[in-house]
Amino acid sequence: MNRRKTSPQKKESETVLSPTELQNLDYNSMSESQFRSTIIQLLVALEKSIKDSRDFMTAEFRANQAEIKNQLNEMQSKLEVLTTRVNEVEERVSDLEDKLIAKRENEEKRDKQLKDHEDRLREINDSLRKKNLRLIGVPEGAERDRGPEYVFEQILAENFPNLGRETGIQIQEIERSPPKINKKTVQHLDI
Repeated sequence: MNRRKTSPQKKESETVLSPTELQNLDYNSMSESQFRSTIIQLLVALEKSIKDSRDFMTAEFRANQAEIKNQLNEMQSKLEVLTTRVNEVEERVSDLEDKLIAKRENEEKRDKQLKDHEDRLREINDSLRKKNLRLIGVPEGAERDRGPEYVFEQILAENFPNLGRETGIQIQEIERSPPKINKKTVQHLDI
């Protein structure tokens, strides 16, 4: 066993023992002053070790804290960018929805106008297609009883006897001629 004697002139920090040396010491054979000196050395070493650990942990904590702050700042800036982009996309979607609604309204309006124009055209066409066949020399009630086709066939048979027998002439459609334009009403419309 190695014994170290510490003199009062030596500083406490100079006589620090390693953990293996501390385990190998025989505390029973030490004098009280040596024991106290060893305990003081141990306490000083422990205090120094705790201080070193605290300094190391503080430095690590500050480094981690700075790194965490940097990461938080990065995340916050990225979040702001994403929020801005989301707002822009929402605005674009809103604009597109507004345009789509306006387009649908225009299509519905156009379809309604088209239907109205078709109805008007049909009405005009129907009014022009009214029966206006006037047969001269035929009694007035005869064409109503048998129909205009029968009267027409009779007239053809009388005037063209061979034509009616050779081909089966059928009336498909009779259209009304437009009414005469009154020049006075046209002049009033131009003014």
